[in-house]
Amino acid sequence: MTALRVGAASINISPPLGLRKGGFRLFGEPIYSIDAEIELGVAVLQSKGVTIAIIGCDLSSATTEEANEFRDTVADILKIARASVLFNVSHNHSAPALKRNYGSPSNEDEFEDISRYQNGVIDKLAQCTRSALASMVDARMAHAWGAADLNIYRREWNNGQDILGEVIDHRVDDSVGVIRFDDLNGKAILTLFRYSCHPVVNGAVSTTLSADFPGPARQLVEEKVGGIGIFLQGCGGNLNPKIGIGYEKDCSESVYRVGTALGAEVVRIALGLNTHRFQGDRTTVNNVPNVLFKPWNNRTDHPEVTLAGAEEIVKFRYSPLPDESYLRSQEEYWRKEIADRTARGALSWEIRSAKTTYAWVQMTISRLSDPNPTDDFIAHALRIGDVALVGLGVEAFFETGEEIQAKSPMPQTFVLGYTNGSIMYLPRKEDYPPGGWKTPNKHALPDLLPQVYCQPALWHPDSEQEAVAAALRALGRVASA
Repeated sequence: MTALRVGAASINISPPLGLRKGGFRLFGEPIYSIDAEIELGVAVLQSKGVTIAIIGCDLSSATTEEANEFRDTVADILKIARASVLFNVSHNHSAPALKRNYGSPSNEDEFEDISRYQNGVIDKLAQCTRSALASMVDARMAHAWGAADLNIYRREWNNGQDILGEVIDHRVDDSVGVIRFDDLNGKAILTLFRYSCHPVVNGAVSTTLSADFPGPARQLVEEKVGGIGIFLQGCGGNLNPKIGIGYEKDCSESVYRVGTALGAEVVRIALGLNTHRFQGDRTTVNNVPNVLFKPWNNRTDHPEVTLAGAEEIVKFRYSPLPDESYLRSQEEYWRKEIADRTARGALSWEIRSAKTTYAWVQMTISRLSDPNPTDDFIAHALRIGDVALVGLGVEAFFETGEEIQAKSPMPQTFVLGYTNGSIMYLPRKEDYPPGGWKTPNKHALPDLLPQVYCQPALWHPDSEQEAVAAALRALGRVASA
């Protein structure tokens, strides 16, 4: 059998209460109750002797090393290469931190518990993959696009500062991409749906576990379309929910509203896709003149689908690193700050940010001996027939996704951020302020991102175009498969 076969499964990956979320200043408190369980989903596709897999989950972020562990777990079970496995996180800020937590040591007191949780997620991933593999059936696919007016541009220039805010009239990417997989009778097996927006509706004051808006969206899709729903996060680095970051302790109503609105659009698109039947030419009804319609006919074919995966790695350069004298002074300053804040019982975010900044200083000092420090950026493409998924291992801006989509050699391209690990925010060259961002850093974003991700500095301004070129090379490779 060489025609398309598809299997999918999902599994609960909710943590024990008490683990904290992965935030730096916001979203960093422990989880004390559950609004909604979080999930992980796996899709396995086979055709023409090739197998690929897609993992989507409600976690916030992962390092490249952590993502590779997830991908290798699936690749080993399916006996395929890592490049045939895509791992996308929703960037949900109401999920627990993983072990590396953007490189921060501020969860060191919980390291044993977090390690136990993360290892459990890996075990559940293996279980879910085996379930998806066991459920495989003959399948057909279809795809379409829609739109949801639910996000807003979040990089606001205010009083000469680049802040995290709202720019009401700024253009956004509101596109909703849907890929539907059915059995040969038209019954849904799997719906993949992509949208670009930070899942922060369940806000920083809330101490609840939540899947944020992708959760109710997925639930509605599974209820009304059937099968398994897997949310894929797009390029949401500069997009927030239009409803805002939740300020209430109980944000469940807002989460439900936004998620259901997104899910309704996905359902509308998915129910408009027919994989098992097609409309023929117009004809009369019972030979009655002037009554014409297009009758539905059942499909009898079961086509092959080309599947392929490819990765491209680029060594991202950094903007200039701070000088050693500044870093040495900061090392002493933050060492004292940690002790002082701990002794006076400072707020948890104040202690957490001090520890994180101190770790950043020490790491950056260790990188000064390298005259040209770099980090690996991964662009990953999966081909599914005439559709490609391309994943970027960064917090990508929506404009980057639009450029890749416009230049892609594939007929349809779904561009994803937060894929196979995330190494940092990726502004475009035109997003950098004149003279670049400054050190010391005082504001939340983007100034503090090197500290949050424990990188020595922001990327060189040319990095975004290097990412676009890498994505297009990966797409070119799968397009020629």
